[in-house]
Amino acid sequence: MSSEHWGRRPRDWAELAEPSNEPLFAEVLRRLAVGAGTRLLDVGCGSGYAAAMAARLGARMTGIDITPELIAIARERVPDGEFRVGAMDDLPFEDACFDAVVVFNAFQFADDPARSVGEVARVVKPGGLVAATTFAEPERNESTALHLALEPLRGAGRAPAQHLPYALSAPGGLEALLAGAGLETTESGEVPLAWEHETVDGAVRAVLASGGGAMAIEAGGEAAARDALERAVLAFERPDGSVSMRNVFRFAIGRRD
Repeated sequence: MSSEHWGRRPRDWAELAEPSNEPLFAEVLRRLAVGAGTRLLDVGCGSGYAAAMAARLGARMTGIDITPELIAIARERVPDGEFRVGAMDDLPFEDACFDAVVVFNAFQFADDPARSVGEVARVVKPGGLVAATTFAEPERNESTALHLALEPLRGAGRAPAQHLPYALSAPGGLEALLAGAGLETTESGEVPLAWEHETVDGAVRAVLASGGGAMAIEAGGEAAARDALERAVLAFERPDGSVSMRNVFRFAIGRRD
């Protein structure tokens, strides 16, 4: 999966998709005790929604993401922050320069997750914390139905790109990844939340703005992708026409020696 996949509908991602995970962002920032003066790095920062939340708490924000279109929005959201375009497996920062690092739902999409977490461990200060999150098991997330609806399209490509949203979802997956970089897990847990949209169209657009959605469009065309998603989303439509999907995310927090 390339930066192009995440950058084709950046405003929809920023306005329809990222806000759905606000409870997860808030819980992790709380557990990290992010506050005035915290030098915080957000790896895979997307359009800067979580970074803006941290900045409102007083954090000095730095973010990095592979997608230029999303970084442009992050700069709008946090004008005083520093945001760079780059890959998580080769961070352009000095050793031990951040108080804490957050990696929201990103390690599973890295080309080399072990190398990426090693880079994160390198740039956090001794005694600093690294927080990583991901989906819990697919059967515990109602939005899995939308991923499954697109799989036939993604598989239709001649050489389909990998889409691995659940690569680290098994119990202990995040903890093992952190341990491989010498980070001792200090706490871990789960955050249940609901992805809610005012309309079926909003829910469909949020998924089409994701990397997986872009891959499905690339392989099968937008009309087929939209049709598959609309049929899947109807199962979660409420009487007033809004949509709610219950999901569960895991988090793990590790400390650098």
